[in-house]
Amino acid sequence: MALDPDAASSETSGETPTETQPVTQPETQAETPGLLAPLRRPKLRRMFTAQFIAELGDGISLVALPLYVWARTESEVLTSLTFAAELSLGIVLAFIGGMLADAFDRQRVLQASQLLRAILLVGAFAIDPLLAAVTCGVLARAAGMADNPSFDAMVPSHAEGDLQQVLALRRIVQSASITIGPGLGGLAVAVIGPRTSLLLNAGTFLVAFALLSTVRNADPDAAARRASQIGQSFAESAGELRKGMAVVLRTPGVRRLIVHVVIQMATVGLVMASAVVFYESELQAPDYWFGLAIAGYGTGSVVGLAFIGGRRFSIPLPRLILIATPAYAVACAIGGLVDRPEILAISWFVWGVAFAPEQLLAETFFVERIDETERGRAFAGLNVAISLGMAVGSLIAAAALDSFSARTVILAAGVTIILSGAVWLGPSRQGAAWPDA
Repeated sequence: MALDPDAASSETSGETPTETQPVTQPETQAETPGLLAPLRRPKLRRMFTAQFIAELGDGISLVALPLYVWARTESEVLTSLTFAAELSLGIVLAFIGGMLADAFDRQRVLQASQLLRAILLVGAFAIDPLLAAVTCGVLARAAGMADNPSFDAMVPSHAEGDLQQVLALRRIVQSASITIGPGLGGLAVAVIGPRTSLLLNAGTFLVAFALLSTVRNADPDAAARRASQIGQSFAESAGELRKGMAVVLRTPGVRRLIVHVVIQMATVGLVMASAVVFYESELQAPDYWFGLAIAGYGTGSVVGLAFIGGRRFSIPLPRLILIATPAYAVACAIGGLVDRPEILAISWFVWGVAFAPEQLLAETFFVERIDETERGRAFAGLNVAISLGMAVGSLIAAAALDSFSARTVILAAGVTIILSGAVWLGPSRQGAAWPDA
């Protein structure tokens, strides 16, 4: 059963919580552990390394697959629909992945996904008909949504009084892979072509599988979760899935956070799909620039997380979002107005820096209020909100790019992202100056 957020706060503080109380680290903690302190634990270090390699593969396919479609078709609509198909299927698989994460050993779920994705990418390389090849590639990309809840739910179990640092390192690993993977993918496409790059992509998942196999008991709570679900019917399991994922909608502040995330990610999906066409058609830039632009975002995220990850802070999440959102909008506008490929990459770097503190503060709050037995399904719910937003943005891009230039769509996205910050302008109820996130 999920912990009630308000009950969890009152048990530790002895006070009746309100939505205006910001989440802070316990006052009894005399000293905040250093950001890199968790990496002294070999098991956690190997887990992060394996996941970095796997997510490096995600970054490669993020670039290689749409560029493969563009190379074969030169169609703006089909290229945008490739993004939308990945994200739409990923939403479905995230629901399944959340259930798998709470029903089975999360380490085994990750390994099974890594093997499957490697096989699918080999298929995408070997199969000649475009539809069949892209289907394999889309399935391989979307399968990442099925295993993300397992890793995200497994990592907090290895925190030892340093949850914020562990979560920051997890997101740094993810951001570093976003930095290196797309850059590597863009360079691979330029050197060996988009099709062969898919084969390189398959190798990353095989390496991740081998590394994760060296970790013993990565999911220490697996046996207890399995025992609690013995004898459950499929209908009961599905009911538990809905119940576990509904935790993200129970708290008023969290509901507002989900609306913000959906709008924000729709903007990201809109810009990402448009950027392929912007670089290829309007700027006529080399293939690797799209990968380098995504790498710019990852670099910015690493910088932001490294700065904030080892520090204590108590700024309310809504205030932080209202500070960061204009930075997103301005960076987006500059990237779309200036006819130089490096400017869009720099604007995405600014996005990454601005987003990192918001992401860490929101996720720390999220983890502290989710019972371990429901954490996989809850993370699946959060991931669904993220993917739903990006899928909506990609679908809008597919329609908009048929009527407007990619530059116009990117500039419109800069206006749209202001709406995600506007969600936080009003109190969640009368008398509450800042809603609790």
